[in-house]
Amino acid sequence: MRDRRKARELALQVLYQMDVREIPAEKALGIILSRYRFRPGVRKFSEILVRGVSRYFFPINSLIEDYARNWTLERMAVVDRNILRLAIYELLFLEEIPPAVSINEAVEIAKRYGTQDSGKFVNGILDKIHRQRGQDSCLKWTHLKNVLCRNPYLKKLAQIKGKEKLWLVGGYLRDHLLGKENKDLDLIVEDPEFKVAQRFAQEMRAALFALNPTARRSVLPDGVIIDFNLKRAPSLKEDLLQRDFTIDALALDLDYLEIPSLTLIDPSTGLEDLISRKIKLIGKRSLEDDPLRMLRAFRLASQLHFTIEDEITSFIKQKSFLIKKISKERVRDEIFLLLKDLFSYEYLKDSSATAILKEVLSQTPNVENLRKIEMILNSSDEKIISDELRKKIISHLEERKVSTRKRKELLKFIALIFPSPEKRSLSLTARELKLGQKEVRIIKKIEKLYPSLKELKKKQGDPKLVAQFFLEAKEETIEVLLLFLAENLEKEKSLKLATSLLEEYFQKSSLILQPPKLIDGNDLTKSLGIAPGPKVSHLLSEIHRAQLMGKVKTREEALRHARQILSQTS
Repeated sequence: MRDRRKARELALQVLYQMDVREIPAEKALGIILSRYRFRPGVRKFSEILVRGVSRYFFPINSLIEDYARNWTLERMAVVDRNILRLAIYELLFLEEIPPAVSINEAVEIAKRYGTQDSGKFVNGILDKIHRQRGQDSCLKWTHLKNVLCRNPYLKKLAQIKGKEKLWLVGGYLRDHLLGKENKDLDLIVEDPEFKVAQRFAQEMRAALFALNPTARRSVLPDGVIIDFNLKRAPSLKEDLLQRDFTIDALALDLDYLEIPSLTLIDPSTGLEDLISRKIKLIGKRSLEDDPLRMLRAFRLASQLHFTIEDEITSFIKQKSFLIKKISKERVRDEIFLLLKDLFSYEYLKDSSATAILKEVLSQTPNVENLRKIEMILNSSDEKIISDELRKKIISHLEERKVSTRKRKELLKFIALIFPSPEKRSLSLTARELKLGQKEVRIIKKIEKLYPSLKELKKKQGDPKLVAQFFLEAKEETIEVLLLFLAENLEKEKSLKLATSLLEEYFQKSSLILQPPKLIDGNDLTKSLGIAPGPKVSHLLSEIHRAQLMGKVKTREEALRHARQILSQTS
């Protein structure tokens, strides 16, 4: 321990000489080491510290200025700034030394060689750096470093960019610091011609699209999306401060991918807010500049399981109407991203969230219905449905219907608008939000078939009505029944009906969706002497229903059943 203290003091003398005399590290080391004889351990450790600080001199200086709010390096005492340089290198690069030891040693040396306030000054800055960027931080710095160094696209970009400045920003850094996966990259460039983006796309044999005059997007063969955005302000810091939330304003120069804990740029309180798990605005006008950020706050909160600061929710309650300025497509995408969360109800139940949804949906959102749907899908309580049945339902709902949207998110969206207190058409709401044609057809079908369940309940699950319901609902049987279940959770008869129909659907799903072809239209016209037309279609449908009821299993039975129907109608 005494040798390490001597080595740190020796390194401080060397850095002091470098600073005051403006000489390189090796020359300063030569001067100091030539004056005295030191034990090998002292000499070796001091050389490690000096050469380490010299190698990362400019990034360390930038970090000091970031954390020493309202202090420039020039205003600091020479001793203080060099103690900070030594200690920061030790904290971030010498993992074998406990952080508490590095900080305590720096404070003690500051007290001995600095001013009366040097110890407190040095301790305050080092403690904050250690808490946010050190090896004991709750943020995953080692994980981030590993994914940055392994990412083939970042390596390629760093290789081809030459002297061009390129910064990785936003969600990729945020998510990996939290230990979450994120493959898509968001980059800031300075070149308005996007030459690096063009070279990258050519080398990767990927398409490059112009999103607008200041943005390009490359979609790689493996589905990774890389966005290139032109810097919007003279300095990077000014650009980052125009973003939405503090946790999305993090940036990293591609020249320093291997040392993110030292070089990651945080112009506001992003790291602090990641640690405290808070969604916080970066600027007062952020929500007015882009009202979609009101919805995005809840989407991020649901994805990251963060809390939203009061300033955001208060603003939303007063100005939720601003969301109407945003295109329906952008609003739709945010809603469906939010609904990906297993328990999106926990975020949408907030009064400010329901205020936005009311503006967007043109009706009062049924968040209680959403809660019940999510409880049915995610609860392990077998009093409602068995685990085996739940697994089959989830498998069905994981199917993608349009682009990246799944049946599950579509069901949760329908739950939000069903039943409409304002008696509004569900399909009208879906069309207004620019859902795909296939999604609108599904919603229309659900809206049309839901009332038939009340009739089924009255007739106590009449087999003929059940078969007709299955034939009309087909794949959407599950969604209709889940909505019915959510609406009637407290009613034992309805609960029993819905679960029994779900079980019957899965037992007969192949017969409902792809029945054995016992007979076709040509067979009917030839055997029964009838002309092609609606009558033939009706007979085929009736045969299918009879198959579901177990009355028809062979070609002969199908023909006999068709003749019987004809004789009853003639």
